[in-house]
Amino acid sequence: MIRIFIGMLLIFTSTVTFAATGSIPLKPVLIDLNNKASLQRGAQIYVNNCLGCHTLKYQRYVKFIDHLSLSKETIENNLIFTTGKNGEPTKIGSLMLNAVNPDSAKEAFGVMPPDLTLIARSRGTEWLYTFLTSFYKDDTRPLGVNNALYPNVGMPHVLSWMEGLKKPVNLEKDQYQYIIKGTMTDKEYQKSMTDLVNFLAYVSEPAQLDRYRIGFWVILFLAIFSFLAFLLKIEYWKDVK
Repeated sequence: MIRIFIGMLLIFTSTVTFAATGSIPLKPVLIDLNNKASLQRGAQIYVNNCLGCHTLKYQRYVKFIDHLSLSKETIENNLIFTTGKNGEPTKIGSLMLNAVNPDSAKEAFGVMPPDLTLIARSRGTEWLYTFLTSFYKDDTRPLGVNNALYPNVGMPHVLSWMEGLKKPVNLEKDQYQYIIKGTMTDKEYQKSMTDLVNFLAYVSEPAQLDRYRIGFWVILFLAIFSFLAFLLKIEYWKDVK
């Protein structure tokens, strides 16, 4: 009993510590893994903007055929832009890697950009969404930007062309003023980041989609079986007084 209590206390303490690492409240985000269109848009955003630095080393392109309802030709023409060591096109069954040199990355960013396959599970979807929407201009930083959730982050705002660039008015209240406009409105950018986080939630555990699909038929089978078992019980016991 004491061991269980200590274990629960450690879990609670770590949870509180983790929640306290952010300097602003986390923003809610709607995750819908059944929304194939959202997952497709998220995949496109990730490949075009994030994959150049952040790998998905546990994810294969070929999984998008079944899970994202994309054709082989669509994946090869729109999502695969890398080549092998000898210059041959990356095959659709390959893992989602890049050609970043670790030494060059450390020199540029101070640290090797992490793999993001499991980031949605380790950080949480709300943390991801808040992080992606909390960049602001900061001339004191080497890359010219900072992040309200992750202060002094060593990452450029690679999506500034979409969102624009903003300066803080009140960081605690999530109030900013845009000084450079992007290609999207604020609502459009928030929707795009929802799609991106939705995609990363899928990547963190692709088996979720298979479980959802199989789970429906399992529940249906159990319901039918229970009904038949009930009828069988009535038939066996109808003459028992």
